Amino acid sequence: MNTLSLKWFLLPPLSVVAGFSLFLVGSRGLSATAAERIIFRYGVFERSLPIADLERFATTGQASPELASYLRLLSPVQRQQLRLALQERLRLSPVAVAQLLYSPLGQELMVQAARILETQSRQENALALRSALIVAATDPHGLTALSVMRHYPSPSLRFNLKKGLAILKNFQQTIRETETILGVVRQQALEPHPTSVPASVQSLLRVGPWRWLEMPWAAVDESPQRLQLTGHSRVVEAGLYLPIVPRGQRIPVVIVSHGLGANRYSYRYLCQHLASHGFAVIALEHQGSSTRQLLSFSMGYGSPMATAQEFLDRPLDVTFVLNRLEAFPEQLYPWAGRLNLERVAMIGQSFGGYTALALAGAPLDFQQLRRHCTRSVLDSFNVSLLLQCQAQALPPKVYSLKDPRVQAVIAVNPITSAVFSPESLSQLKIPVMFVAASDDTIAPAVEEQIYPFTWLRTPDRYLVLMDDATHFSTIGEAGQNEPVLPIPKFLVGAAPPRSRAYLRGLSLAFLQLYLLGDEQVRHWLTPAAAMALSSPTYGLSLTQSLAPELLEKVPQAAKYR
Repeated sequence: MNTLSLKWFLLPPLSVVAGFSLFLVGSRGLSATAAERIIFRYGVFERSLPIADLERFATTGQASPELASYLRLLSPVQRQQLRLALQERLRLSPVAVAQLLYSPLGQELMVQAARILETQSRQENALALRSALIVAATDPHGLTALSVMRHYPSPSLRFNLKKGLAILKNFQQTIRETETILGVVRQQALEPHPTSVPASVQSLLRVGPWRWLEMPWAAVDESPQRLQLTGHSRVVEAGLYLPIVPRGQRIPVVIVSHGLGANRYSYRYLCQHLASHGFAVIALEHQGSSTRQLLSFSMGYGSPMATAQEFLDRPLDVTFVLNRLEAFPEQLYPWAGRLNLERVAMIGQSFGGYTALALAGAPLDFQQLRRHCTRSVLDSFNVSLLLQCQAQALPPKVYSLKDPRVQAVIAVNPITSAVFSPESLSQLKIPVMFVAASDDTIAPAVEEQIYPFTWLRTPDRYLVLMDDATHFSTIGEAGQNEPVLPIPKFLVGAAPPRSRAYLRGLSLAFLQLYLLGDEQVRHWLTPAAAMALSSPTYGLSLTQSLAPELLEKVPQAAKYR
């Protein structure tokens, strides 16, 4: 296991911290006691070690006699990896750490992590671990594994070695299988006889010929459909990007749905690009899962049921906006009557990817939720399950969320594996593009996009794989006076501008083909075109078919299904 993989193993649950920003909750009421020793427990056997010995080893490389007895069990490479892991510093805002850990998702994460780290009294203590993480994050030099140990509110810290080793073994196997499956996808995207691609493929990245106007929009949804499904009304906000095109020309419409903890500005760069090419873009802000909503977690607002209802509220936001814009065209003067609201495309990222697929006709599958939500995040290395499994709080029935006006979908890093099943996604009849990132530790590409892609039965389907990209690589940079999300650089990825360029180009080609019916751009949605669009350093793969039998050759690949 290399150093990068080791860091990925140690921190996948914490990586979701990067998407949040919140008021720090003080540690009043916590014990001033700090851990001095770590006790390794394997069944009924225990051995302890002073934390100071680990600190000395991390700083100088010297091992005490007690620590040396442990290190002899490791190879020289493994000893070096351990030292590097102990030295690793994460500069995460304590504000962001507190926000995550006080949220319903964070509380569930702490309960799962407490299976491995226990208090001196052998009680799994999520509150103790939460306090240690928050206080450790206040260190100006960064949060480390050692600082978490030092701030643990107990004289000693017990590490359940048996459970920890089982998780490590599972992680190593997951890494190997992931690399194998990503290799299958890349190989599948290599055409035996590549078609010629005109040099004009790069034109997909250029600004279009039209000027556009950006304006805010908001309304209160008190519709019977909303009240019947959720029991409450809701304010729906959006940013409108309207192209200034000749009068009499109907304008195609694109809805953009952000992920958890983001907002209507997260994909402004994409909205502006599409508007310059003649598309009217509506960037929604989902009130119950936006940046502002996450600011309320440490103040005691939010509950598992409120999070679960967001699986209904988000699609309802889109339907309400489309209904409202049809009913009140005067609000869009001089665009009144010119927006084609009967044939709409959706672009959604992460939770927004779920939103788009639900509106396209994929129903929630509660049997699939029960099957997948027996696993913990630490067993599956899939942080998105923390969110998906919240949907179990909904009454298990059939929800009618499909909107027939949605005629094409681009799902970027979508969360799918637990909320949808093969039966769900096979019901989609419209064009669908899944966009996956090779280094996504929030919604892992294999489990959340690659296997679900094989469940699709629509003939117009695409799977895009961005190399060296993460869950956050396509999210735009915040402008002045816009909410800023404190995402560490290692979570954003190596080249966000390149990932955003890929999304701009592929989205434009997809929309021109499936909203405008321009068959001349079909050659831009081919493996050869994706290769021509990509840079030599950061690869881009595209395929329209992925045979499940290819994936079945990977050992234990069935666990992703």
